[in-house]
Amino acid sequence: MRGPSARIMLLSLALASCGFSARHTLGPGRPSLGIKIFANDGREPDLERRLHLELTRAARRLVDARLIAPSRADLTLEGRILEYATRGGVRGEDNVLLERGVRLAIEASLRDSQGKLMAGPVSLLQDVGHTTGEARGRSTAEDQALANLAESALLDLLVDLEQRRKMPQGASQQSP
Repeated sequence: MRGPSARIMLLSLALASCGFSARHTLGPGRPSLGIKIFANDGREPDLERRLHLELTRAARRLVDARLIAPSRADLTLEGRILEYATRGGVRGEDNVLLERGVRLAIEASLRDSQGKLMAGPVSLLQDVGHTTGEARGRSTAEDQALANLAESALLDLLVDLEQRRKMPQGASQQSP
């Protein structure tokens, strides 16, 4: 085996053998994560359950922590769906609607087992379009928006958690 594929294989083995992981840790003393079902202030019922599924998938991919019930977890991810809206979009000849979209906004935060805010809150907005000719266009757009929001929220909160962890004790975090 020669060339780029051999180098990739050797690099993969080296990274695996030194304990490298692309997954984020929650820090010392925080080995578990609970994900609460978000409140839903939007107009689409049961969207919070679909978001919970996407948050769980994202956490399994991105976080090196045990996922357990929120009532027993060291850190809990919680939040709310702030907005759900559908929108019109591109129109063609004779004013025929060719494209539509969904708009979702959420707010999320991480709290410790005593309820103290550890990261966040972060607010995120996702707008995903779909053509009117797609049989499941709206549902597919919702799925894509939920998956993007779940991953973005989790990554933003992990970055905030890490920044707060590195701050000197007693220092206050400044807003940008």
